[in-house]
Amino acid sequence: MTNEDLKKAIEKLKDRKIEIEYISKIGEGAWHNVYKMKCHTEEDLVLRIRKKKAYGQFQVFKEIDLITEYESSKVYYKQANQCSFNICPSFFDYYIDESLVFTVESYMGEGKTLPTLSHSQAFSIGKKLGETFKFMQDINPDIKGFGDIIWSGNQLEGEVQQAANDFWQADNDYYLSILNSLSTSDLTFNRDKVGDMIFNLIENRRKKQQKIALVNQDVTPENIILNLDKVSLIDPFPKLDFDLKYAGYFVFCYKFLLPAYSNTTRYQKHAYDQYSKKLSRIADGFINGYILNNENLYKRIVDEYILWTLLEAYEHFEILNENEVDSKTLQQMGDKKMIKSRLLLCLKELENNSLDYGCSLTKTNLSENH
Repeated sequence: MTNEDLKKAIEKLKDRKIEIEYISKIGEGAWHNVYKMKCHTEEDLVLRIRKKKAYGQFQVFKEIDLITEYESSKVYYKQANQCSFNICPSFFDYYIDESLVFTVESYMGEGKTLPTLSHSQAFSIGKKLGETFKFMQDINPDIKGFGDIIWSGNQLEGEVQQAANDFWQADNDYYLSILNSLSTSDLTFNRDKVGDMIFNLIENRRKKQQKIALVNQDVTPENIILNLDKVSLIDPFPKLDFDLKYAGYFVFCYKFLLPAYSNTTRYQKHAYDQYSKKLSRIADGFINGYILNNENLYKRIVDEYILWTLLEAYEHFEILNENEVDSKTLQQMGDKKMIKSRLLLCLKELENNSLDYGCSLTKTNLSENH
């Protein structure tokens, strides 16, 4: 991004009657440069200018994809704010042109960083997130369908439009198919134990179809303002998928995935491996807030955690079978040596779960004073 892009964005904002008093850069992600704007209005704003180049590659301008992304964020913010007052930006707008793309939204504060959080504070923040996610996932989404969200030309809808039971059974079948791929490979792991666990898990899972909800595929600390009195969610990656599946995804991210990815270019600066215990306490708090002492929900979230581990192992296995690793994958997942090492971690995690199936995420951790 150039200073010229920033100047153009400021001019466009003036056209929209947003008068900027002061602007400063506050961050940079893979896709956007981020600025805080002090305005002549009561509310400070955040400007995100989309980069022309991400993960080492120039991005092809696709207007419909950008509309989908930003309209999805708008819907997610609206639904989340209905569940928890101002947990997301109350104002959100965007501008799309082939030469310039940006969003502007309410500034949600700075928040605490992982190093400054105590374990009890991490648990408390996780609990608030769990309560909010449960409330939000209980609401029927305004968008119809299932899967990735697309812009049809005048509204958002799920990529697939068919009976929910069809999605559910296909989801269960897919886990069995990737288990078969891993089991028939030359990988070394306890096939019998892991296989028995997954078969039993899926047999029980089929009987309890989950609810389709508006879920968030990016729940990393980068997109959560970690305040004790007011937790905030920003920059979501929405999708229509099953509710408990994505409750399990949050737990999987914080207990396993983020520390496991700490050696990659994408996540190295965050040093998540150094704060793995605090991340785990956020996950413990999340479960506590989400299940509200419902032991059955706890068991089902553990099952989803296991299935996410299986999916992660399969993704790594597939990449190792490719001839080359592209630049985006190199930054996000590392080279083949790192990918193989993480695959072994996934398989070990599956084995550990299979040794004491159902108890691997012990409930003794789900109290605030642990």
